Amino acid sequence: MGARKLLHILKLSAKQQREFVNSFDVVLCDCDGVMWLISAPLPRTGEAVNALKADGKQVLFVSNNSVRSDEDYRKKFVGIGVKNFRINDIMHPVKAMLYYLKKHNIKQPVFSLCSSFGNDKLRNAGIDVRTLVANEAVTPATLERITKPEQKMGAVLYDINLELTYAQLVAATRYLADKDCQFIAGGLDRTLPMTREIMMPGFCDFLDTISSFTRREPTIVSKPALLLGEILKDVYRLTEPSRCLFIGDSLKNDVGFGRDCGFQTLLVLSGTTCIEEMWQASAKERPHYYADRIADFIELYANINKKC
Repeated sequence: MGARKLLHILKLSAKQQREFVNSFDVVLCDCDGVMWLISAPLPRTGEAVNALKADGKQVLFVSNNSVRSDEDYRKKFVGIGVKNFRINDIMHPVKAMLYYLKKHNIKQPVFSLCSSFGNDKLRNAGIDVRTLVANEAVTPATLERITKPEQKMGAVLYDINLELTYAQLVAATRYLADKDCQFIAGGLDRTLPMTREIMMPGFCDFLDTISSFTRREPTIVSKPALLLGEILKDVYRLTEPSRCLFIGDSLKNDVGFGRDCGFQTLLVLSGTTCIEEMWQASAKERPHYYADRIADFIELYANINKKC
């Protein structure tokens, strides 16, 4: 798509606005940077989701953040006013890992570097999850003993974990020395949008360290990996990708992912990507449409209803 054809959804003509909303049946929406910032709200996002639902759209959520529990996510969506939210409406890396482990009958136990919420989710689904909690000071003299593999593992799981330790990273590398142990990874975001003013580093560098040291490439089950696209299509029975609209705030993790999956794409400028970065991107890296925020759908539907 050329630069001239990249339009803000509120700058489309009345006819184009109607054609746009009629061109998709399913909305797949990122969370952090779109529905909210990690530590701050974004206005009227729940109202926008409800407007899409009122138009008959199926609205699903695809996040690279597994740090929240199911109950935390439910509270977040209910808190912003999303109607009829179900926990099955959201896909995040730990859920994708669970799907992959079961579909491919991965041997257990597995060694996890996931968050405590992620580990609880896996255990509740019947996965034998092992972790490392050091019961003594980690020193050069104790590190080898503390990180010594207990037994063979079917896989090492990696995801965002705010309590990740060096000893856990070392233990993961030692389990991965066994070539039969699979390496499965989630959250790859390079930045975490805490507020409009504060960005924090993501966890991709720790994953790169493990991969480089072990010379093992992980199986990625988070955006922008195509494997996640196949999981989404299977779990939600998305048989017509071109009738799906992917909304996100990242050119790579959302727009690039959506395009590769065959979805239409909409970039919102409420998170990690600024408008200058969008215009500087190559034509194939740009979204099909853009908006300032997902709340622009409220005005879009008001325009359509007024002009009908």
